Amino acid sequence: MLVFSTRLPLKDKITSENCLQLFKEWVEQSPHYSIDEINYDVYSHEDFECSNGKIFFSIRHFENNQIKLSACRLENHDSNAVWINDCIYIVENGEKSLLIQLNCNRTDFSTQLPRVHKPYIVRKFIEMSFCKNDADIPLTDTPLDADGAFYDICVKIMQGTYRYSMPVVYISCDYWGKHVLSPQYLAKQLSGVAHVFVEQNHETALKLRDATDGNNAYTGYIGIYFPGTKFCQRHGLEYYRDYREMTQEIISSVWSALVNRLDSSVYNWNQIITLQSRQKMLEWQDISAQDKEQLSEYMDTFDQENTSLREKIDELNQQVYSLRSQLDVLRATLRGDSENSCFYKVGKESSLYVSEKEDLLYSILSQAQKKYPQNSRGYIIIQSLLEANPRHGECKKIISKIRSIFNNGPKLTKAMKAQLKDVGFSIEEDGSHFKLTFHDSRYMFSVSKTPSDHREGKNLISDICNIIDIERKI
Repeated sequence: MLVFSTRLPLKDKITSENCLQLFKEWVEQSPHYSIDEINYDVYSHEDFECSNGKIFFSIRHFENNQIKLSACRLENHDSNAVWINDCIYIVENGEKSLLIQLNCNRTDFSTQLPRVHKPYIVRKFIEMSFCKNDADIPLTDTPLDADGAFYDICVKIMQGTYRYSMPVVYISCDYWGKHVLSPQYLAKQLSGVAHVFVEQNHETALKLRDATDGNNAYTGYIGIYFPGTKFCQRHGLEYYRDYREMTQEIISSVWSALVNRLDSSVYNWNQIITLQSRQKMLEWQDISAQDKEQLSEYMDTFDQENTSLREKIDELNQQVYSLRSQLDVLRATLRGDSENSCFYKVGKESSLYVSEKEDLLYSILSQAQKKYPQNSRGYIIIQSLLEANPRHGECKKIISKIRSIFNNGPKLTKAMKAQLKDVGFSIEEDGSHFKLTFHDSRYMFSVSKTPSDHREGKNLISDICNIIDIERKI
């Protein structure tokens, strides 16, 4: 079973010999494998096999007018599973790349796979500077700054117009520039698998919202973008038990997308063996013309079946992208009666900031609880829900800030504008008025540039609170 796959773009100067030498060193120097020395000349371009105990190492080559392949296979038979790591050097249409795949097959009757780790060889290729940029995005194990030099690239990715090959994980920040998980940890775990961009300033989210028609992840959400589409798979902390579970799910989502990619079926070890066999059959000189014709028909049929399968895989990948768009809602459905399960469906309306929906329910339940006698079943169930889903209080902070801003009147100063932007408002001039929009155009408020009444500030506070205060008394 294929459990990991990634394809690294290689620099033009990197040869198959460079890659094979690194494969050899990886196996020889690893404390996990019993092969101390591999007697193979990387310049020979010959097939090779060796083994020691439960470790098997093989090399295969194939080349024709369209493609050049050099593949290394490491097979490790442990007590419960067979691990097969394939590294395939590819030269196609003048472009060089490295496909790294990991298969795992159980040898016992367990239905669970052992824990899967990213192959160490991925890290080796990045550390050795064998990899070139993916378009203009460097392959690195550190997060890239979305607020600086990569801002324009982020816009194009979210618009679906940028040509790149690896998935992109975009980590947004909240109003105060904080993140719900560690960008550094995620970038390290996904190095060589996906690009990680991190947002440091909420102002960037507001700019991206306008530039991408709202297709950006914001206010603490993490978005995963895939090449060739502007689809964004959003992950929010409210869908998970904690940030650790959220981090692991993001990594798993990226891995799953790459395993389902067409590369995993077009280029693999068995495909190289098949290509070698076909090439040898075509070289036969002593078979009859009729046999050659029958052989050619067989190979044409094989090629047609392969093409059909590739088209089917591509179609299924598109369905995967579509189905992933439903995951955000499904994550919050009932998971059973466990202590940490969600007890409501989140619906299609997105949160404007982290834990907005959770705090709304907390407010409603805490007010409803007072209507029940303390020894009643309703009171006890609500108390259990409130304890299991504590209030985050983001709304209270926002409302408190708004009251503080407009406490001395509605006339907007430069400092007041900056404070409003910090809590999620965008500001536009409209003649004699300012338009204040809280994340969404449905929540827009008008402020006169020259207010004539001191009560306008209090009226504005009241208008805003009536609309966005999810914790007010009902």
